[in-house]
Amino acid sequence: MSEEKNYPICGAKTKGSGEPCQRPAGWGTDHPGVGKCKLHGGASPVKHGLYSKYTSHRLADMVDKLSNDEELLDLRKTIALQQALILNILDQIKKGKLQLNEKLSRTLNDIADKLGRNIERRQKVEEGEKYILQVDEVQRIINQVILIIKEEVKDSEVVQRIGRRLKGVKY
Repeated sequence: MSEEKNYPICGAKTKGSGEPCQRPAGWGTDHPGVGKCKLHGGASPVKHGLYSKYTSHRLADMVDKLSNDEELLDLRKTIALQQALILNILDQIKKGKLQLNEKLSRTLNDIADKLGRNIERRQKVEEGEKYILQVDEVQRIINQVILIIKEEVKDSEVVQRIGRRLKGVKY
């Protein structure tokens, strides 16, 4: 119990008084210290969103946090990350720590392609143009979502079903 005192509180509104629950976050669950306590839904699957029954509490908390992050609307960090990745890979090649092969070449091209599109998007946003996603961009986003799901979900059959459903989405 002494460890639990270091955890943040559950914080869910209690039925009786409406005050925040003072139990430790994740109390009575398989994720102590994270999310709501057992009495406030912490032991049940994530209850909201498209992937709720497949998403871990850790991932759901991260999605909630990131969805409220205003910086995500700013492409500068994404552009900087993509540029840094390219420069880092090129530096590793120059130092002889990486060999330029077909796979690495494709990776560099993919990052450079995404970088160019993000720079275009940023310019359009700065110019006040409304940006509309193209079908191939939506498909790339879906493929990225599938990769994240593969990393987070242990049941490969579930991952395959989600992937098929996502790829079946009509635009």
